[in-house]
Amino acid sequence: MRHDQRATSAIGATTETDTTIRAPVEHAGAGHDSAPNAARHAAWDDRSDPRAPSLSEHLSEHVGEALLLLEQAPMGLVVAEAPSGRILVFNAEAERILGHPAIAADRTSDYLAFGSIHHDGSRFAPGEHPLARALAGEHLRDRLVRYRRDDGVVVRLSVNASPIRSQAGDILGATATFVDVTERYLLEARVRSRLERLIAVRDEEARRQASDLSRLGAGLQAISRTLDERVHRRTAELAYQARHDALTGLPNRILFEERLERAIEAAERYGRMLAVLFLDFDGFKGVNDDHGHAAGDAILRQAARRLRAALRRTDTLARYGGDEFIALASEILGPEDACRVAEELRNALSPPFEFDGRSVALRASIGVSVYPNDAPDAARLKRSADQAMYLAKRTGSSGVVMFGAPEVRLFGSVGAAAAEPGARPAAPAHRQAGIE
Repeated sequence: MRHDQRATSAIGATTETDTTIRAPVEHAGAGHDSAPNAARHAAWDDRSDPRAPSLSEHLSEHVGEALLLLEQAPMGLVVAEAPSGRILVFNAEAERILGHPAIAADRTSDYLAFGSIHHDGSRFAPGEHPLARALAGEHLRDRLVRYRRDDGVVVRLSVNASPIRSQAGDILGATATFVDVTERYLLEARVRSRLERLIAVRDEEARRQASDLSRLGAGLQAISRTLDERVHRRTAELAYQARHDALTGLPNRILFEERLERAIEAAERYGRMLAVLFLDFDGFKGVNDDHGHAAGDAILRQAARRLRAALRRTDTLARYGGDEFIALASEILGPEDACRVAEELRNALSPPFEFDGRSVALRASIGVSVYPNDAPDAARLKRSADQAMYLAKRTGSSGVVMFGAPEVRLFGSVGAAAAEPGARPAAPAHRQAGIE
């Protein structure tokens, strides 16, 4: 480690806080190290209080063998005394990095011999050096400094510097640490240069492409509009398919249940009545078995058209699955009106169904439930109509059953058949014109 006849550039400390000299601690090896340390670190005679130990005395008396470690530190280390600026510590790494020769002690206070330079090559003024600034109380952290060695080589240093203070807060000196980052700086410069060239090439390519894209702009806008229209149309198709039966085009059970919920809310709000009618073909399985599923599909499509035509536009007909249909008759006058709707649906299915030059006659069983008489909500209203429909099927002949009636009226048969409790006779009368 070099003593006060060596000096270095104004370069930095490792921490952002002041280094404070603590009270003396007895060192195990101080007995044999005090004389050499005192020789390596001269006493500072310029202090204001003759009784207070100088920074050089602290280093000589208490650091001892630790200074040997500083000599071998992997970074440049410089310690200067205040206020003279006299260099007390100047380790081997600092000498290697800076390539600094010996500087007379009387020139260490103004730093004119140091090689720190600005980007334009001009030398630092004495007070601009990081070590001088630290002696004045400043902190510098990771400061990039250009330094021209005596051999003319310019290196880049990452510098940290901060003052050393006593417990009373007085500045005793300053420390500076630094590492050579020239290779990293040059590498970053090369990478930056390559990136700039690459960006320039890309910019030129972009300009050429921009002229081509401007000519294609109108076409792209047309394509965009076409795609938007297709997406909108496809979205509408998917929304329709999600709520409609693919075979008949009628609403499916999802859409039916949505409309039924809304119809019940309106009926409750305005004190109206509505009816749910469950319809199931009798013997439809035989059509599929005898004539094939294509014939069954043709019959279902014809049945959907007939049933839809028998209802008002404000009513809803849905295919519930297989050969089952369900109808919602809104704003009816009463149970008798619901019976008339059932008869109109039955009459719509009376003519034979034609397909491939053949004809098939089919009948259906119908179950009817009325809101609010038979059920207060959509789920129970459907369940009531379904139970009435299966009661009609158990009679063995096509008929209409009103949920909650004492007997069932069978269309196409003579008389009335006894039924389980919960069946109302369906009046075979036509719907009133005022309800249409």
